[in-house]
Amino acid sequence: MTSKVPEPVEVLNYPHPYQAAFAVASDIDSASIDRFRGVHALFCKRELIGDNSPEWKALGLTQNCSRFDKDRGGVPGLGLDFADSFFLVGDPTTFGIHRYLPGEDRFCEDHQGGENCANLVRQWLKTGAIDSYHTFLHYKRHQVEPLLRKFFAWFDQQGVSKPSVWINHSPSVAPTGLCPEALQPSRTFRLVRAVARNLIGPRFGRKRYPLHYAFVRYDGDTPGSPYYVNDLLAANGLRYVWLNAQDLSCDHIAVPEYQHKQRSTILRAVTMDDGVRYYQFQRCSGRPPKGSDANAYLRDSELGFDCSTLITEKNLDELCRLSGACILYTHWTHFLSLPISDETISRFEMLQRWRDAGKLWVTSTARLLEWTRRRTFLKIFSHREGKRLVVEIEDVEDPIFGRETLDIKALNGLSLRTQHSEDDICITLNGQVLSPEQFQRVGRLCWLAADGCG
Repeated sequence: MTSKVPEPVEVLNYPHPYQAAFAVASDIDSASIDRFRGVHALFCKRELIGDNSPEWKALGLTQNCSRFDKDRGGVPGLGLDFADSFFLVGDPTTFGIHRYLPGEDRFCEDHQGGENCANLVRQWLKTGAIDSYHTFLHYKRHQVEPLLRKFFAWFDQQGVSKPSVWINHSPSVAPTGLCPEALQPSRTFRLVRAVARNLIGPRFGRKRYPLHYAFVRYDGDTPGSPYYVNDLLAANGLRYVWLNAQDLSCDHIAVPEYQHKQRSTILRAVTMDDGVRYYQFQRCSGRPPKGSDANAYLRDSELGFDCSTLITEKNLDELCRLSGACILYTHWTHFLSLPISDETISRFEMLQRWRDAGKLWVTSTARLLEWTRRRTFLKIFSHREGKRLVVEIEDVEDPIFGRETLDIKALNGLSLRTQHSEDDICITLNGQVLSPEQFQRVGRLCWLAADGCG
């Protein structure tokens, strides 16, 4: 009689062959359609950005750019697999799917530069260029709910996955943000801090802070609040939240890790005030200039700093040594990120080289978090049949979102390290024996290969 042994092999953090992961989680603040297109053309696509094209102009490129190809007459995109965030309702500086018309007390589809922003955002959601909400600003539930129901219906009609990631905006302008009361600073603390800042801050060049901001809270998960929206999100695929509650790691290349049954994970369960549970994640940032209000962009200025300085050979070496994940916090479509400098481009070229060398998994925030969730809660057992090691891969048993059965495509690249070099190994998935073409082996390492190749 054989006996199953849990966790017989080490489950590596990322798909083969990658040692670490890198994603960008950008806030959509002060973004224009042209800047969005330009940034994504440069960092996320492979096509040529033609000299004097709209994307070229938006990025502030010149023929002196280090990536300029004289023969082709433009700058080729880097082809990094990142994604972005979006506003359901645009604000005065940013496009959204909708725009509020105060004189008529209604919403219409947003337009910018003669283009329908709603159609563009839907297309970017469909292609994966967008994967994260960036709150619903200050609009109340009775205003947001009809927009959301129409929004969710579109996903169902199109057969497209709904956004699974939530990124809080500033509480001063977005009370629809999600955050448990226990994780938010008290109003008294915030008021004292605001008064002290207004008294001392101007001496060091810091802006005054409107005192009424001290009384604004994230109430999107608070039942009874006019801003309560979390039940709608929970019912429609939300899983991962960035709370803006001491969950930004400054000057660290890797987000913190936690342990779940001997497996490391960057996810931590959080219970919202309405009882809904999600996974909280952190983001990484460079360190702003001392004593300043500078925020994370892709360019240094009086109001911001270039967070891409976090990307160095030394830091990527460290990230791989840790088998860690970097989720870079930035505002790359903000006007303060442009024009893009050669130094900034060179850092993203470094990511491209490390990816192409098979060291760094460059991916979107949603894909990184979803892979991590599945890998964290995947059930794996083993037993021996004579000299053969049998490894049984079963369901994902997620304590929040329940049981999930995955096929080999969903687990493509899943890497396992055995305790010893095995002469004979058999891997099963959901009770079915994988063929020799469906997994690869090198020494103690083996990985699933849905396409039948390594």
